[in-house]
Amino acid sequence: MKRLLLSLLLLSSLCGLSGGVSAQPSWRDLPPDERRQMRQQMREHWQQDRELRRNDDGERRWRDVPAEDRRQMREEIREQRGRSERDDGRGGRGGRQD
Repeated sequence: MKRLLLSLLLLSSLCGLSGGVSAQPSWRDLPPDERRQMRQQMREHWQQDRELRRNDDGERRWRDVPAEDRRQMREEIREQRGRSERDDGRGGRGGRQD
């Protein structure tokens, strides 16, 4: 029984190792020119993605909000947290009280 279990374990570990070796990325099989072109395309894609994020007017950024408005928003959030913690019966900053 031990011998069967040991051989099964050995066989499964060998299968696992061989599966990892065969799962090499296919881009490594590309010629250098094609890999270079693929890297360039990815750089262009990432650059476009960064530009879209920078130019996203739908999202209001914290640095665009005046300091007084930021302060007021922080106070409102603190008040809401304080009310919800009192309603839940929790005290403090979300700590457990046993």
